[in-house]
Amino acid sequence: MSDTHPTMARVFEQTGLEPSAIALKINASPQNVTNWSKRGISKKGAMDVSRVFGLSLDWVLTGSGETKKPSRDDLMQQIKDIESGSKNPTAQGTVGAIMSSSSSMVPILSWVAAGSWSNTEPVTMDDVIGEAPRPPNLSKLGFALRVQGRSMMPEFKPDDVIYIEPQTGLFALKDSDLVVVQCNDDTDATFKQLVIGETFDDMYLKPLNPDWHEQKMLPIGECNLVGKVVGKYAEY
Repeated sequence: MSDTHPTMARVFEQTGLEPSAIALKINASPQNVTNWSKRGISKKGAMDVSRVFGLSLDWVLTGSGETKKPSRDDLMQQIKDIESGSKNPTAQGTVGAIMSSSSSMVPILSWVAAGSWSNTEPVTMDDVIGEAPRPPNLSKLGFALRVQGRSMMPEFKPDDVIYIEPQTGLFALKDSDLVVVQCNDDTDATFKQLVIGETFDDMYLKPLNPDWHEQKMLPIGECNLVGKVVGKYAEY
């Protein structure tokens, strides 16, 4: 299939499966897979292919990086290497973004990696784009993100570092909590304030910026909770 879009050509070659078999495996319609073959895979389709076949999401979408996602044993070995000081992995496209072996530091992840985190996909060392001091109220699974955009101004400006606690259940959240979620087909996570009405069915997301064009965003039921924002690291 010489006219197959490169994203799906990679998937067909790696899996050795026909479009109908791919559709069955990822619980998608055969027509969707056929359309992806012509125009390129959707973000949600790429995430499903990554999850089901153990392929790197970045490789599915762009063809770059490692083809396979690392196994649990691979990740454990990377952690051991870091703790022993034998390796200092640096994220692609960054300078000096070394994940510290010290528990006093927290990895800063990309927003794409944070979105994958909510879908229980392994976050690898290549997803680390920096580090920040660890606050006392953050668990060992906590991580940080750099704020993008102006929707959470004036309290949170672009490039501010926020701390995310992933060990937070939906029913533990309170009205006005700040959360990071991954919604619908978006591969990136997003940072917003949670508004809770009379019931959990009344939940929605809103920006802190009163001048932001969209003041009431997707119902929380259409999003996956990545974690609760528990702090901010300010650099002056």
